[in-house]
Amino acid sequence: MPTPVLELRQVTKSYAGSPPIEVLKGIDLVIEEGDLVAIVGPSGSGKSTLLNMMGALDRPSTGDVLIDGTVVNELRDPSLSGVRGRRLGFVFQQFHLLPGLSATENVATGLLYHGTSGRKRKEAAREALTRVGLGHRLDQKPGKLSGGERQRVAIARALLGDPAIVLADEPTGNLDSQTTEEIVELFLDLNDQGSTIVMITHDRELAESMPRVVEILDGEIRNRELDADHDDDQVSS
Repeated sequence: MPTPVLELRQVTKSYAGSPPIEVLKGIDLVIEEGDLVAIVGPSGSGKSTLLNMMGALDRPSTGDVLIDGTVVNELRDPSLSGVRGRRLGFVFQQFHLLPGLSATENVATGLLYHGTSGRKRKEAAREALTRVGLGHRLDQKPGKLSGGERQRVAIARALLGDPAIVLADEPTGNLDSQTTEEIVELFLDLNDQGSTIVMITHDRELAESMPRVVEILDGEIRNRELDADHDDDQVSS
């Protein structure tokens, strides 16, 4: 059997308090290569904390997080940063683009820590922007782009370096309904091209347009996972 791209094994996360605040409660989750998964839940359900675990942005209180079979929560910080930089791509609700840089330059920052020359970074950035439908906006700065275009720039940056998995945190949260549909179609197209993607969202309608849906509530995966590729729902532990 191939190694899962991402796996969480009995992951918990608690914060100090009296009593301690339990945010994640024994999460088991497997993401295979080629998956497109929506993780859906209301505010306060633990979605953002779960994203932090999957993205190696925080360490679990107990349990293990594996990326490409490596238990990343056991790595020292420099190695952990290397995994994040080379194996993970991130897309955020707020875009996080640098206003003084063009679309190409913003995307090229995704390879700053890969040891790639400036010329090759820009070549790769132009290719990524073309892939997300912005080949005609390469030299525009964020202030000249619409919200949907800025999110496409952020998605192109996340794709740079061919990460094992792209993690998208509420990627349509700042977009209108029409632009949301366009970004959802883009994620579906990128998945068809082979990208492995996990999307965090509070929008159930959006989530259910994805091939696989996982619901989180009160820090637990509570429902039966919905998988469009199977006739029967798969029970999530």
